Amino acid sequence: MKMIKDVNEQEPYLGLRGDGIMENSYTCGYCNSHTSSVRGMALIKDKYSDLKSAHAQQVAKSGVYICTHCKMPTFIWEDIQVPGNKFGNPVEGVSETVNDIYEEARASFSVGAYTAVVLLCRKLLMNLAVDLKADENKNFAYYVNYLKDNHYIPVNSSDWVDAIRKHGNEATHETKVKTRDDAEKMIKFSEMLIKMNYEYPSLIS
Repeated sequence: MKMIKDVNEQEPYLGLRGDGIMENSYTCGYCNSHTSSVRGMALIKDKYSDLKSAHAQQVAKSGVYICTHCKMPTFIWEDIQVPGNKFGNPVEGVSETVNDIYEEARASFSVGAYTAVVLLCRKLLMNLAVDLKADENKNFAYYVNYLKDNHYIPVNSSDWVDAIRKHGNEATHETKVKTRDDAEKMIKFSEMLIKMNYEYPSLIS
């Protein structure tokens, strides 16, 4: 885990509105709202923000922030956020099995388990196909072809499917660790796919 450094010499400072803690924008891990907060406890004194480097500015925004929506605290240090936010959005009208895998992928993203996200999105495609009447106990290629042949995947989205196949194979069979960007792309496509096949049809019916 990435360790916090260079703050032991700094004196923690309790910041009230406009005093001591810099404004910071983030997505709350509790209520999933995007907030811009100026309330909380700064990790270091605000004089650190006088430094001009991008890193100094980022560190100056470190501390415990209070969400303006749900009033719950979030710890932020550079690119660390606890609790992390669940990337993507909930989907309505989806089957329980597919939704459980999708939400597990989102939860994995919130704790920085990006390789797990990619593997779960691969599994989501397989379960989606089975839920849409594909045969069980087949390989991944069969399920992808089933979704494409039966028009459950948009015609111009084949590159997305190839990306899930590629990243999933790397995560399963190689030593590569997946990145935040990889995980974001996989969740975006998965969300789009299950919305098209579940949420939007349920709105009509």
